[in-house]
Amino acid sequence: MQYVDFGRTGLRVSRLGFGGIPVQRIDEPGTRAMLKAAHEAGINYIDTARAYTVSEEWIGQALEELGLRDEFILATKCRALTKAEMEAELAASLKNLRTDYIDLYQFHNPAFCPKPGDGSGLYEAALAPGGAMEALLEAKAKGVVGHIGITAHLSQTFEKALKVDEIETIMFPYNIVEQQGKELIDRCAEKGKAFIDMKPL
Repeated sequence: MQYVDFGRTGLRVSRLGFGGIPVQRIDEPGTRAMLKAAHEAGINYIDTARAYTVSEEWIGQALEELGLRDEFILATKCRALTKAEMEAELAASLKNLRTDYIDLYQFHNPAFCPKPGDGSGLYEAALAPGGAMEALLEAKAKGVVGHIGITAHLSQTFEKALKVDEIETIMFPYNIVEQQGKELIDRCAEKGKAFIDMKPL
């Protein structure tokens, strides 16, 4: 397995990560078997989300049963906009994942949030006073969250995230048929933000 520096987070991640969305199509024993195989293959990064139904819960159960929580950089995400919503979602993630800290907590594709049609929901609500970012920054100060990131599907959202200092990682699609983010990926590296490739295959 190859490993790369994760932007300026100080973390070193496997070039191939474990995406948690397909867990919904199997079961708890299957999740445990996949994570065991991922660990044996040298994968040390897991991505899941509050929106992926049973994914957080089954991943948390598997990591606890396998005794592997500290062997993985664990990332999850939610669509909270307000501070109170983010506090509740973070608490749910911690419970589901059976852990007292999450290495990377991400804003989940904020273009889905109520907003004008330019993907600016994150900037209008989550970053405003009383917004979700306040909750993540407080959690980060307490060591409950290691780093803060964002996932996006619109180039406008990606571009705006590049300007937010508190956002340390950006996940965006890039593959043989989706290359609209190429120039933005280069700018991501220039700013020291980690880029996570969504749907690489």
